[in-house]
Amino acid sequence: MNTDKNKSIVRRIERDLNAPALSDRMADQLSPSDLNSLLTRVFAQRTEKTKPADMLKQYAQNGYAKPAACDAVQYRRLEADMLAAAEEKGARSILLSPASLLGCCSVFGAVSQNKIISAIRNLELLSDATNMLALIVASEIKNGSLSHADDPVHLCTTHRHIRYQPDFKPGMFPHFGIFTMVSAGKSRGSYAFETEALLFHLRFYHAYWLRKHGSPLSLSLFRRGGYKDPDGFISRVMETIKENLGNVEITIGEQGHSAAYYKGLQIKLYAQADGKAIEVGDIGFTDWTQRLLNNKGERLLISAMALDRQLSV
Repeated sequence: MNTDKNKSIVRRIERDLNAPALSDRMADQLSPSDLNSLLTRVFAQRTEKTKPADMLKQYAQNGYAKPAACDAVQYRRLEADMLAAAEEKGARSILLSPASLLGCCSVFGAVSQNKIISAIRNLELLSDATNMLALIVASEIKNGSLSHADDPVHLCTTHRHIRYQPDFKPGMFPHFGIFTMVSAGKSRGSYAFETEALLFHLRFYHAYWLRKHGSPLSLSLFRRGGYKDPDGFISRVMETIKENLGNVEITIGEQGHSAAYYKGLQIKLYAQADGKAIEVGDIGFTDWTQRLLNNKGERLLISAMALDRQLSV
């Protein structure tokens, strides 16, 4: 929902209830437990008035609760296949909760909270599995159960994401499945972590797609802000890709920004379908573990590949 429109609706509600600054007072003055108790009671009162026939009517009108169009067995096999392939390469698979902490996505500046389906009990529906994997790896680094100083560590998962969208555009889904992987490590100079982690992801996706679909992927590299020597960084990355994946087609995209999300670069993965290039994946560096651990030496590479779209390629 548009932020300005949302604020306008809230102010109208406050006027109708004769409760000035109600939302501000609830956000600032109520403790999390008190807010949870209040919202729990509100939802309970609303559902107490709901009849089974009302549920059927709501189901017909609400696309977020409807099942995906893809075949369930093929989809589950695809999930298992990608996770198993990643584990064979050295990644650790994680089975995530359907819920994440309230603000787990928006706190990183990745997306507005207005697009997240927030819940009570300080939770929200998981809308970006990479954020949760970053939180998990940062927690393990902090408690000492994970060692990543010498070599990157890799975590992967699959999940169905759901985000609020006021208007669905062609090709968009109310909820969609992704395979995602993160690699965490320490800065080791000369972009050693960056090149090692990036090769791990690129080799995995390239080999997987070739085996699964019988055709190679092509890459588009986009410059992003966040590195002190952007030209040197991109040059080092391009050199590494050409030396190790010389048979992969790669093009350079526009400068771009997205400083709140990717740092240094973003790489989009494309597959050929019916003579057209279809975007099927995304790779990029973020500063999420730096911010979680308050350590500028932390490095994190994230990537994702669409699952639903694979079943139609």
